[in-house]
Amino acid sequence: MTNAVLRWARTQLPAHPVGRAVAASALIGWIGTGVWISASTLFFTRLLDLTPDQVGGGLAMGGVLGLLAMVPISSLARRRHAGRVATVLQIVRGLSFLAFLTVHSTATFYLALALVSVTDGPGKMFSQIVVGRFVPADERTKTMAGIQVATNIGVTVGALLGTLGLLRVDRTAFDAVVAVVAVAFFLSAWLLAHTTWRTADLAREPAPSGRAQRVGTPPGDRLRSALLPLRDRGFALLTAGNGLLSLHIPLLSVMTPLWLAHRTSVPPATMGALLLLNTLTVVALQVPLGNRVRDLRSGVRAGWAAGVLLAGGCGLLALAAFVPTGWAVVSLAAAVLCFTLGEIVQVTAGWTLSFALAPEDHRQALYLGFFGTGPEAVAVLGPAVLAWLTTRFGAAGFAVMALTLLGASALVSAGTAARGVRHPAPPPAGEPAAQSEVRERTG
Repeated sequence: MTNAVLRWARTQLPAHPVGRAVAASALIGWIGTGVWISASTLFFTRLLDLTPDQVGGGLAMGGVLGLLAMVPISSLARRRHAGRVATVLQIVRGLSFLAFLTVHSTATFYLALALVSVTDGPGKMFSQIVVGRFVPADERTKTMAGIQVATNIGVTVGALLGTLGLLRVDRTAFDAVVAVVAVAFFLSAWLLAHTTWRTADLAREPAPSGRAQRVGTPPGDRLRSALLPLRDRGFALLTAGNGLLSLHIPLLSVMTPLWLAHRTSVPPATMGALLLLNTLTVVALQVPLGNRVRDLRSGVRAGWAAGVLLAGGCGLLALAAFVPTGWAVVSLAAAVLCFTLGEIVQVTAGWTLSFALAPEDHRQALYLGFFGTGPEAVAVLGPAVLAWLTTRFGAAGFAVMALTLLGASALVSAGTAARGVRHPAPPPAGEPAAQSEVRERTG
């Protein structure tokens, strides 16, 4: 039995050494995140006497800050070694979490949460940037699948560990949880540094040299350069479509438990089994299904499959409110299975297509950072939008969601079809972006 488990585990691990390091780093980092997700809210409300509205408002503020920081932080990897940027980012994440040790009031809660959020959002998406800079193109999707498995295992293990911190809801236990999360990010940084720190980053733009170049790029040119992915019509459409398909995150984590508890006769404890079904399915099928998506054609098919599966899950979730308890359990389980399979093919399509459409040079980190804003925006805004739809329209709200998800698949397909539009030309090292654009237009 043990040998079979070990053989299975080896099949999940990325073949590339950098991929294995990123997967191990993700596993440890997400254990820390899982601990925090499961324990922090109860500490905030009971220990700090914050209201649910204050906690929710703080989390929404933090989500927006993390979203705004994604492109600027990812752009650091344009001129810096991507592995070192990722390592430092994990260290800063750990240090920022220590700010919660000083939280004793509402004001300090908001300050600590803002500090954490600036690096937390970018830190979650930096794995793809590192993979894009060190792993050969034909191994990237499989590598990301292994990292996704590690992520799901990590957050599940972390959530289980976090429940131990709730045995005592006092200041000592809260400080211990904060310390565990910080140490997890420090270990994550060490695992990254051990493999990537001295590995050659061939896509890195040469450092500017010469007195004139040391003056720096004007702010307007830096802004123009940062907007390159948005000006790339195909990549912008892909980013929008992939972001909307990421609605499977709030559909599973927010709307399923709310719908189960308030619109069905199913016992709320059933949600634990449904989440376990989600985790086991991702762990078992992420790599095998991910291996089937290797190019643009299969990536587009996976994007359509994600939309159909997620739309079907919306219908099954709505159906659970209109059938007897036994059938409602079956309907909910089928909905979660659709959401999970949709998640697997959605993230796989996203990795494959974003790697294919992003330029293979120093701009890649900027493009992938921009690509990561789609799921992050959905994570921030999705729960409120879904709650409003279902509260205002009931089961009909899920019909709106299903149509939106199918439209998202169409955006993914349209973005890929626009691949013939070439990327805006990169400026040579040290040349301002504005001069490069003039040179491109005038030939």
